[in-house]
Amino acid sequence: MTGTLHAMQSLMARSHARADLLLHFSEATGFRLVSCNLVAATLFQMREHTSALPALGLNYLPVEMASYLSEAIRQADGSGQQVMPAFRPQSQPGKIYRSTLYFEERKEGDEPPQKWFWFTFTDSAVVDESDRAALESRKLESIGELASGVAHDFNNLIMGIQANAEAMLSSSGLRQTDRSCLVNIIRACSSGSSLTRSLLGYAKRQPLTMTEFNLVELISDVARIAGLSFGSQHRVAVAPIIAADASPVRVTGCYSSLSHCLLNLIKNAREAMPDGGIIHILWEPTATHARLSVKDTGVGITPEDMANIGQPFFSTKKQGTGLGLAMVQGILSQHDGTVEIESKVGSGTTVSLVWPRKMPAAVGVKRSDPRRSTDMIMAQANTAPKPAEAHLAFVIDDDDLVRGGVAGLLEHLGYRVQSYSQAEEALEALSLKALPRLILVDFHMPGMDGSEFIRQWNQLPETYKEAETQILLVSGHPPSKFQDFVNQYSTINLGVLQKPFSLETLRKKIVNTKANRSITMRLLPPSGSLGKPPAAPGGTLGTSTSQLPPPPSTSRVRESIIPARLQHPEQSANATPMPAAPPAAPPPGPAPGMIPKVVGQTRPRIIMP
Repeated sequence: MTGTLHAMQSLMARSHARADLLLHFSEATGFRLVSCNLVAATLFQMREHTSALPALGLNYLPVEMASYLSEAIRQADGSGQQVMPAFRPQSQPGKIYRSTLYFEERKEGDEPPQKWFWFTFTDSAVVDESDRAALESRKLESIGELASGVAHDFNNLIMGIQANAEAMLSSSGLRQTDRSCLVNIIRACSSGSSLTRSLLGYAKRQPLTMTEFNLVELISDVARIAGLSFGSQHRVAVAPIIAADASPVRVTGCYSSLSHCLLNLIKNAREAMPDGGIIHILWEPTATHARLSVKDTGVGITPEDMANIGQPFFSTKKQGTGLGLAMVQGILSQHDGTVEIESKVGSGTTVSLVWPRKMPAAVGVKRSDPRRSTDMIMAQANTAPKPAEAHLAFVIDDDDLVRGGVAGLLEHLGYRVQSYSQAEEALEALSLKALPRLILVDFHMPGMDGSEFIRQWNQLPETYKEAETQILLVSGHPPSKFQDFVNQYSTINLGVLQKPFSLETLRKKIVNTKANRSITMRLLPPSGSLGKPPAAPGGTLGTSTSQLPPPPSTSRVRESIIPARLQHPEQSANATPMPAAPPAAPPPGPAPGMIPKVVGQTRPRIIMP
């Protein structure tokens, strides 16, 4: 009896207590049915039977079940767990049950061995749906990792191009054609920046900025951009109610992300009509929801392809990536919305974006940082105010392209700039006679990264902090990732600047710190605690990494690497400041940041004719 109990406990543990049918075999009795749970009894038209009752002969089983079990046992290989052929009962046409056999054999003393066969059956439709959900979740997670990495690196490239272009645009003596070229470069960078933010939003690496805006403006902007790539065979027709000269239509949502969605749908519609045609943009709202549709008269989508539409990496085009509509779907899910598709082969396709017209968090908020126009860029380049005194600024970034571009922007704003490829060099260059009024330090750097530089700065003697230095931590990650970190250093005038940023964004971030500093000085901790970083959660000194993306793997976190001369400022007050270090060769790129998991998203609603 003890052997039977142990065998049943072992089988239940290995099959996760999903027993359907338990058979026992001995030489004395042959095969007997020990247990049939309620699920098996319901599915296979049997009576429930428990192990507390006497075992039953196999003639108790329906004929088709007995035949299946007999054949399955002949195929059993004696292993502890084995996937068996699917059970297809004739009494249930079309039904397929996946089967797994858990086997146990016990021998007590000189008695013949006892064998137990525990069969579990699962409806294949349920299993397939579960597997499909798990597969899509893994796909979305992979896309999230790809999106986060690509967006971060792309932001660095955009930052270098945009900063250098804006610095050149601010120069005098440029020809008008040169200015126009630079403006086009900056506008392209602005569009690229919006795309990366949409990509991060889709991957749920960055919350989308929900604001109230005029939908007419969005459609006009997107239709103009799309038209630049059209030939004479294709044309965009916008419904009169949302045409460029129509009255404003107020909706809420992420302006840049929805622009990207609409542009993607227009591109798909054009490719669906290789011989040309008209692409219609329609507005069919309800009292509570916005409904923006793109309709074509192209080849349509087959039912077979329709079943996979919206799945990541699925594409009907030879050169397609399969990410376009998947990204649209992800962005709409961030808006609590859906993507609806109607299609008929040979007649065309209509894809509709549906989302709530009002979002409480966005009501009354004006859209900021729109895709920048030519007039806006020129105005910002020509009107940026310069301080009366040329203050010193440090730019610390391991990327030569970014470092040079940002230095050019600061020089346009009237700063004297010293650039460093390593944070250690910037600390070595500090002198009481030449303290920087502004420091821009990159977060991801080999060696000492941005967060470690700020920790070391916080440990400097208070004499070095009287210059009211403002420190901006620069990163491609959204500022929300650094909120806990910034809060830990309340005695430092510390802010976060997300790449890529424009000249105007940089100018607004550089604030008059005198008032802020005077308030901060009154809140300084007791003198005995000066120079010590605030305690992080758990009682340890340093920065909290609960929300902060991890630094590169080569980052060296040390208790203090402050040069000795900086620890005793009275000995170096009259020292000659060190000149700016020459640019170093760019070191290897940083290790990728922490990637949060991607939450699964609903698939688009398919409407078949």
